[in-house]
Amino acid sequence: MVSLVGGLLALDTTAVGQFMVSRPLVAGVIAGALAGDAVTGLLIGSTLELYHLATVPAGGARFPDTGPATVVAATVAVWTGGTPGAIAIAWSLGILWSQVGGWTVSLQRRLNGLILGRMVGEGGSPAVLELAHALAILSDLVRGVLLTAVGLLIGIAVVPGLAALWPLDSAWTVGLILAGASVPLGILYKGFGGWPKQRVLFVAGLVAGLVGAYLS
Repeated sequence: MVSLVGGLLALDTTAVGQFMVSRPLVAGVIAGALAGDAVTGLLIGSTLELYHLATVPAGGARFPDTGPATVVAATVAVWTGGTPGAIAIAWSLGILWSQVGGWTVSLQRRLNGLILGRMVGEGGSPAVLELAHALAILSDLVRGVLLTAVGLLIGIAVVPGLAALWPLDSAWTVGLILAGASVPLGILYKGFGGWPKQRVLFVAGLVAGLVGAYLS
């Protein structure tokens, strides 16, 4: 069931719909709820959303496949106990697995080009073109299902042992994850004018973050 959800979210990234349910924030809540802890799923998904916020799945460039990776991270975090260590290691796995997912997207597209090029040829009929399109969508679904399933197997095998070695409590773990997730936001921040135009907003956000960290 979880692997199928990962496959459907893989389709939403670019192949079908693009309804944004594959964004980490949504995918994390869905996966967490299915695993039995929507709150942990929200924590994983929201922080991965921050990390990937500047990523736009458009054009021919390779991009992280965040939907299946977030499903893996949120599900593994819940299934392995939801401890600070499990959350931290599962979150890190989510980042790594999104890059693996991006590699599989590039591979799938190359394979689609080879297979569909032979099917369509110089003047494929409408029926052949429709079949080629359907096969491309099906292959993306299968890719997402397999990517999610393999990620879950790796996570369940690796996370418990590493989580037991994690030395930080819940507050420090969340703070560390937030700090790591915020670093890529510098790319987005620069796009809005950077320090010269947004220094007041930056300082206000910094103060709010410090106050929030202190109160937590």
